Amino acid sequence: MKALLQETLALRARYDEEPGHSDHVATLGLQIFNELAKPLGLGDQARKYLHCAALLHDIGWSQTPDGKGHHKWSARMIREHDWKNLTPEETAVVAQIARYHRKSPPQATHADFHALSEPEQKLVMLLGGILRVADALDRTHSGRIKRVAASVEDKALVIRVRPDGMWDAERAMFDTKRDMLQIAVRQTVRCEELPAD
Repeated sequence: MKALLQETLALRARYDEEPGHSDHVATLGLQIFNELAKPLGLGDQARKYLHCAALLHDIGWSQTPDGKGHHKWSARMIREHDWKNLTPEETAVVAQIARYHRKSPPQATHADFHALSEPEQKLVMLLGGILRVADALDRTHSGRIKRVAASVEDKALVIRVRPDGMWDAERAMFDTKRDMLQIAVRQTVRCEELPAD
C-alpha cells in the first residue's frame, strides 16, 4: 500500500492545484469507509481503491479550466497512467470510482462502467457513492466538516458530521449526491449533526 500511495501522490502532484481538498475528501471518505466496511462486507482492497480514487478525483481540472467534464478527465488520466502498483483491472475500478464523484450515477450508456464485471460494478457503486458524499461534505473546499461517523441503522444509513461553523452548502450538496450510495445500499442515506461533546 505504501508504494501505491507514493505513486498516487506523485501523480496528483503533477496535476492537482488544490491537494488540501482531495486530502480532506480522502480523510472523510476513509472515516465513512472504516465504519461501514464490516456491515457492507468491504475489505482492505476496497479501502485501497477508495483512497487512491479520492486523492485523484480532481486531477481532471488540469485539463478543463472551467471544470466541465473534469470527472471524466480524472477517470481518463487514471486509466491512462502507467501504473506500477495497480493491475489494469484495478486501474479500471479506481478510474470509475473517481469518475462518479460528480454528475449522474452510472447510466446504461456508460460503456466503461458496463465493461466491468458485476462484482466490480457493485464495488464502484459503493465506493463511488462514499466518495460522492465525502466530496459533498467539502463542497466549499474549506474543511468545515471536521469529523464524520457512519452507521447502518433500521432502514437507513446514517452519516453524522462534526462541523466547524455553518455547513449549509455541504448539507445541500450531500442531499444532491447521496443518490448513488442509496442505490448501492438500497436504503435511505441521511446526514445528521453529531451532538456536541
